[in-house]
Amino acid sequence: MTIREEAFAGKPLSCPVIDAHTHICAYHLSGWHQRYSHTKTEVVLEDMEKLGVDCIVTSPHPMVQERMEEANEIAAKESVRFPGKVYGYITVVPPCGMERIKEQLNRYAKHPGFVGVKFLTGYHGDFNQPEYQYALDFADEMSCPVLLHVWGGVPSAKDCAKALETRHNLKLVVAHQGGGYAENTRSFAPMIREYENAYMELCGSMDNRLPVEMIVDLVGEDKVIYGTDAISLDPKYEFGRVAFSPLKDQVKEKIFAGNFLRLLETSQMGKINL
Repeated sequence: MTIREEAFAGKPLSCPVIDAHTHICAYHLSGWHQRYSHTKTEVVLEDMEKLGVDCIVTSPHPMVQERMEEANEIAAKESVRFPGKVYGYITVVPPCGMERIKEQLNRYAKHPGFVGVKFLTGYHGDFNQPEYQYALDFADEMSCPVLLHVWGGVPSAKDCAKALETRHNLKLVVAHQGGGYAENTRSFAPMIREYENAYMELCGSMDNRLPVEMIVDLVGEDKVIYGTDAISLDPKYEFGRVAFSPLKDQVKEKIFAGNFLRLLETSQMGKINL
């Protein structure tokens, strides 16, 4: 069966699937999609397995409220509790201060459950501030990905390009297709194509008029990363966008897992084993 046929039949996909943009733990401060009974990690994983998702990479919800240490501790514990199913990003929160950020990066740099770094820019401050720049240098040294929250032109494609100019080992994953709307995707696409280590992640695309196959045309099939923003958003939306698209299965397999696994090949942080 093709990927499309498996999805239409309601079967878990048989190809590898990594959800590279997730959040675990309940979050009560806004009206995001969440069923409280489905916020426990074991239930999140059960829901993911129904789709055929092999593992998730997560930054737990306390990070939104600037509870950096708590978020990272949860990610560490859940990666141990669910080995091979839950991986974490080291969440960097500039309002916590440089010393606390350095301590967190040093603490989890060699933890096998962490595969990269997460920035919630806009919420936590400007992309160009010293704390984020330090973390970018860390990611460059570790050759690991940074999942960068982008929305409404913040940060800009120009800022992202500047970060990549001298950090040749950094893998910058631009979340929300460059900002959630077609015009943002188009504005980021040239930068994604120009820089070898720049990627575009899909989640939150309900406001993007561009179908996945057009996003692939804009940035290249090797540059698109699958993510859903679960549990803040229902993961089935982004899953369906890819699974039911007219893209060839070989391209879907790259999006669902292949591209993310490839960018981890040279990383000095944890590895995903499927």
